[in-house]
Amino acid sequence: MVLVKKWVKVHNVFFMINCNEFLPDSKPDIGIGQTTCSSQKDANLLAQVLLDKNLVACVQIEGPILSKYIWKSNAEESEEWKLTIKFSNNNISSLTETLIRKHPYENPEWVYWKAGSTAEYTNWVENPK
Repeated sequence: MVLVKKWVKVHNVFFMINCNEFLPDSKPDIGIGQTTCSSQKDANLLAQVLLDKNLVACVQIEGPILSKYIWKSNAEESEEWKLTIKFSNNNISSLTETLIRKHPYENPEWVYWKAGSTAEYTNWVENPK
């Protein structure tokens, strides 16, 4: 997917907007998701479960990062580890169920989106062997 700038006319006024467009040889068939864990150990364990169950092709772990958020009406701040997860969209239901069940948080972050990729990368994500 590439970011393209386009001019749009609204009520005789032109605006430049950013649009995501898929490259001609890309397929929007992979998923990218993100979650966080409170420790590197928990992040590694969760990543390994997802890999062992063949639900994902890749998990990148970054950290520590600083997270600021509202939890139970209080402003909180904590050190976390971010997991970026690449997976086949065919696995989204099983992946979501497993991630929620195995995640140590009471209400884990799990955000995901479809992404375009080269045909070769998409093939690897769909069949990572």
